[in-house]
Amino acid sequence: MPSFSDLPLRPEIARALDEAGYTTPTPIQERALPLLLAGHDLIGIAQTGTGKTLAYLIPMLQAFVPGAEGPQGVVVCPTRELAIQVAGEAERFGKHLGFRTVLAYGGTSSGHQKQELQQGCDLLVATPGRLLDFLTGAWISLRRTRFLVLDEADRMLDMGFINDIDAIVRRAPMSRQTMLFSATFPDEIRRLADRYLLHPEMVRIDLVVTVKASVAHAFIEVPQRRKEDLLLAVLDRERPQKCLVFTATREKTSELARRLRTRNHEVVSLSSLLSQANRERALDLFRRGEFDVLVATDVAARGLDIDDIDLVINFDVPMHAEEYVHRIGRTGRAHRAGKALTLVSELDSRRAAQIESLLGFAVARETVAGFEKPAAGAERGMPGPAARASARQTPPRGRRPGAHRPHLGDGGGAAVAAADATGGIRLPLHRPEKALHGNLAHRRRPASRTAGAGSARDQRAPHLGPCSRGAVQHPRTGPRRRGGPRSVRRHRGVRARGDQPRRRSRRLRRVGPPRRRGDS
Repeated sequence: MPSFSDLPLRPEIARALDEAGYTTPTPIQERALPLLLAGHDLIGIAQTGTGKTLAYLIPMLQAFVPGAEGPQGVVVCPTRELAIQVAGEAERFGKHLGFRTVLAYGGTSSGHQKQELQQGCDLLVATPGRLLDFLTGAWISLRRTRFLVLDEADRMLDMGFINDIDAIVRRAPMSRQTMLFSATFPDEIRRLADRYLLHPEMVRIDLVVTVKASVAHAFIEVPQRRKEDLLLAVLDRERPQKCLVFTATREKTSELARRLRTRNHEVVSLSSLLSQANRERALDLFRRGEFDVLVATDVAARGLDIDDIDLVINFDVPMHAEEYVHRIGRTGRAHRAGKALTLVSELDSRRAAQIESLLGFAVARETVAGFEKPAAGAERGMPGPAARASARQTPPRGRRPGAHRPHLGDGGGAAVAAADATGGIRLPLHRPEKALHGNLAHRRRPASRTAGAGSARDQRAPHLGPCSRGAVQHPRTGPRRRGGPRSVRRHRGVRARGDQPRRRSRRLRRVGPPRRRGDS
């Protein structure tokens, strides 16, 4: 298929493609469009930025019926940024058809979105949480939906949206055409496709992963506990005008931002914890250069388009090797030179090996002053060979050479003699005090309260300590009161000796109507 003109597309769609300057389809579009136009369910495996959005929008625009009860198509996206991008493309290519698109995502008020749904829509682009809220609240129905698209399904699985996706798909009719697009195809995606798709066709585009020549990237090996210190050292060394730091969790973005602010860095964090208005404001401030460091997650950085980023730092190694190329591709744009550094700890060795396997070569290693890789065993607190030899020759402080520390108790001298007789090997000896103390001393019972001379407290063994009335001698823990402490006994209703009876309230004492004079 050399161009879009060879497809039987509507004139309005062809006109929009010509205005956008699209003449030749990408590989995923070339293979997926004929199958989708024929009505097949599809599994598309391709990386981000390969033209998947247009691949599933064209079939929906081609089958669009004006004035039909909608929405006729539903696109589910994992993030707000991707949903905004998809909605923009739908409006761009469907403007000549009168194609109405409604965008629904969380983190903002739903009142305006509900008004747009009531006015009618042909395509609904939404995130899973907000779409499920509208479905359960009866603000929208999928009974007339003909197309269902799950975009970046692997990302939705990683974010824990599998239950929301299952609830959404169950509300769609069985006669729908389902399209599932993903960058990877793990077993979870395979099970998802078997559950929701009907005899699907698969299109897989395996691109040769390359790193742009304008990007210099390297690994820095560091212990996990020193990652934050190394990040501060790298920023002090590089001094970038704009730096993008990637983390694995949204909580880590806020934590790193607070730590960097203590070192006088102008930092802004970007994660799903922020509302949409604050996210847009933070990105605008970072673009204008009022902040020099942006800490973000992979999900929040989707749709981020900034050309003048000098440095990208992977504080956490990405979960998937493909994301590494996507991360470092944020720098080195618009004919600029960029640099990307990845902090690799002892917990990230497997993921780093996967990245090198995907690239086909070993990534260069860099070192930072003060964070050099320690010698073998030093990171575990083990001394080197010279230190171990010196320790063998130097006697311990405060002891004579050849002297042995005797065991405590009467068996100490015997231990020294046994050590001398066995050539320095110390044998375990029986300790009579411990046996006597553990087996006999704690079995002494307290004297009877009816003893003639002196009180029971005076007749009791002195090492047992004071023991009040009713106490029990535990064989290991010593004296213990019967029934627990006074507060516990009072709570249980048992009054301890010396406690005064508690007076009840008069209101609790009076039960039933008040008695009158003369009543019996």
